[in-house]
Amino acid sequence: MRFPARLAVDVLVVAVVCVGVGVLVARGLLSGPVADVDPALATATLTVAAATVGAGAAILSVVVGRLFGDLRMAWVAPALVLYCLVVLPWTAAAPGATLDVPHRLARLVAYATALILLVVAVRPPRRLGWWGGWVVAALGAVATVSALTVPGTEPVRVIVEGPIPTFVVLVGWVIVAVGFVVDALGRRSMPRARIGLGLVVIAAAQLYRLVAPTGATPGMAFGALRFLGLAIVLLGVGQLAAAALSSVRRRETVQREELETAARHMERAAEHAAERDHELRNGIAGLAGITHLLGADGGDDEHERLKLAVLSELGRLHRILDGEELTVDGTYAVEPVLSGLVALRAAGPEPQVELDAEPGLRACGDSAVLSQVVSNLLANCDRHAPGAPVTLTARADGPAVVVDVRDHGPGLPPGDPESLFERGTRDVDAGGSGLGLHISRRLAEHDGGSLVLRPGGDGPGTVARLRLVAADPAADSVDDRIPGRN
Repeated sequence: MRFPARLAVDVLVVAVVCVGVGVLVARGLLSGPVADVDPALATATLTVAAATVGAGAAILSVVVGRLFGDLRMAWVAPALVLYCLVVLPWTAAAPGATLDVPHRLARLVAYATALILLVVAVRPPRRLGWWGGWVVAALGAVATVSALTVPGTEPVRVIVEGPIPTFVVLVGWVIVAVGFVVDALGRRSMPRARIGLGLVVIAAAQLYRLVAPTGATPGMAFGALRFLGLAIVLLGVGQLAAAALSSVRRRETVQREELETAARHMERAAEHAAERDHELRNGIAGLAGITHLLGADGGDDEHERLKLAVLSELGRLHRILDGEELTVDGTYAVEPVLSGLVALRAAGPEPQVELDAEPGLRACGDSAVLSQVVSNLLANCDRHAPGAPVTLTARADGPAVVVDVRDHGPGLPPGDPESLFERGTRDVDAGGSGLGLHISRRLAEHDGGSLVLRPGGDGPGTVARLRLVAADPAADSVDDRIPGRN
């Protein structure tokens, strides 16, 4: 009910102002310096002001129509231009009592053309596009000028001097204006309602001009009412323009946010692609060195151990390719995962890894996390400490499982070790993509753990310490599957 109430208040205020202006001017109740103003000059001034306001409303109507994509405003604009550039100048130059028959006919044609434009504006045909209204206005202007050449014969005089044609045109204008108000009610749009209300006031001013006696004082009242109506139209169109600009700003904000979101998604997709490429390279490098061993003669136990390690690594790579999510609610045995990784490394050209893992260790999360992190750490040992011995240990530390990967290479570079975990940080001389440590820490945190780097302590080298959440060895939720396989 808020919108009808606001509209009723607007209608009441406009009605009171219109009645007040008409009564004050018509009865000559204005006093003081205003009473000494020449009525003809006042009327001309009001007409020029009304034409200026109407021109501003027409310009804003074009802008609003374009911003909102509203063809209605594209037909309202030429109606206002025709009224302000054709009808109003004649009113200022020659009061109605002095107009001859051709001028009266021309004015009637201008009124009728404006009415046609307003009628079409209620439901404009899309096939006429944005220029249809201007074409009709141009044709109306040509017809108006042509009417000046029509002889002032008796039949023409009867038509133009009779009140019926003008009355029909003006009543039609009122009906169209009321239609705009009704449309605004359906849209719940106060600016559109004010446009319709301003058109009603303009039509009422024309009706007042028709029925009022000829003279300077009624002419001032007519000019004041007409100016008031165009000012109300300008107010409504201005509010629509402000709303349109606000809508454009909101759309730009939404589009900017969408572009930023798309950019973040593209960046994240690029990161995923780089990380997947990094992990696949590490996994393929681990598998390449042992392919020939599986076909050679050897003990059944050794073959079985290698096969299980290869299946584990292939399963992990397969999950990476499929983009499967890591599980966070399972548990797994730590020692078999580390043994498989050591077996893969022992079959390749890299230096062997000494494994020392406490039996019975279980960790919470996904075994693929442990496999992937340790694979990355071993790859870093080969890259930054080539040929140096590597020790892999796993032990219980209260509620955590601690896995240390230690090499006996040159040690950490100068600076803060935390900077090595930043994405893209890499040693140009040693090669690499700068993703391994960044990915490994993120995976560790995914399973509720952590990953840090520290100096070797009692000797040269570096220790990468991975902490994982320990699981109860007797837990029912056990994941003893080969890491990375479904």
